Amino acid sequence: MFGSAVQFLRGGDRRWWHQMDEMAWHVLDIDIYHTDEDKPLYNRGLFWHTVHYVDADTSTHRSYPRRGSPGGGPACDHNYAAGLILHHFLTGCRLTREAGADLARRVVLADDGSRTVFRWLAGGWTGLPNTTWRASGNSLSALVDGHRLTGEPELLAKAEELLRRVIHPADNVPAMNLENAENCWFYTMTLHAVGKYLHHKIELGQIDAAYAYARAALLHYARWMAGNERPSLDSPVEYPTETWPAQDMRKCEVFWYAWLHADGPERVVFAERATFFYRYSVQTLSGMPTRHLCRPVVLLMGHGFRQGWFETHPEERAPAPPTADFGHPATFEGQKVRAIRRAKLLLVAGAVAATVTAVVVAWQVWWLPS
Repeated sequence: MFGSAVQFLRGGDRRWWHQMDEMAWHVLDIDIYHTDEDKPLYNRGLFWHTVHYVDADTSTHRSYPRRGSPGGGPACDHNYAAGLILHHFLTGCRLTREAGADLARRVVLADDGSRTVFRWLAGGWTGLPNTTWRASGNSLSALVDGHRLTGEPELLAKAEELLRRVIHPADNVPAMNLENAENCWFYTMTLHAVGKYLHHKIELGQIDAAYAYARAALLHYARWMAGNERPSLDSPVEYPTETWPAQDMRKCEVFWYAWLHADGPERVVFAERATFFYRYSVQTLSGMPTRHLCRPVVLLMGHGFRQGWFETHPEERAPAPPTADFGHPATFEGQKVRAIRRAKLLLVAGAVAATVTAVVVAWQVWWLPS
């Protein structure tokens, strides 16, 4: 939906408009779980698409086929608000506005520990919006889009809280094994969302400490990427399909976001890397007979279109941030982990108490005079 809207805006072809509109109504009617009576993580969320690389078979919205992996149901990993919100901006549709805002708000609700069964053992945030790089990226993106739509301050506050959980300007990036394309490619989704957040902050005129933190973190990771990232198909992947070079377009956009915020020679490095991944993605896909399949088409409809703007605005720079102290990286611990640890402690404490009680009773029975 977002990609169709972008393509319509680029050229005015009404066929893209119709495709965007039809997809919006499909998402509203079919893909969104319109309920408030399930888990907070599920309510008003998008159902997952079916598992990759196997036939859909008899899968339902709440489960995957027997021959795929178990699980399913709405989650923060699959939370796409941008298309609905752009549809609303173009059409004024009230329903897509409400749905897009709900997808942003559910990130806040999913993180609310008072709504889960673990609340009796551990309060605080659940951590569900940042269980994976993909969840973090899509949650942050949805929050930014939702704030742009509604202006609700809790959405921006949650976005900035989430940023501090998942990324830090002093992270030990080499230790994260991000070169493992099979398992870690999602990190580029998070960095892309960080760039999107920074752009939103610039639009708001909020060049503050949170802006400085996100900028420093983005540049920190981009520097590592400049020296280490390569096309995903250069790494061993289980299924070397056309989707991998399409996903590499995300790297192009991360580098361009970093270029906006960089100074001196780094701008040249980031621009070169961005152009490299742009050309690699387009040229590699152009030579693949399966380039017309859904996933690469969707990815390139919604990514890479900014390349032309960056090439024609070589002097563009983002505002310089204020000086800020970012502290040291800290590990976030989700509610479930804390609750399980406390449950174990309670069990141990209960076992010790029971043992002591048994010993005291036995001593009284056998050793005290009658």
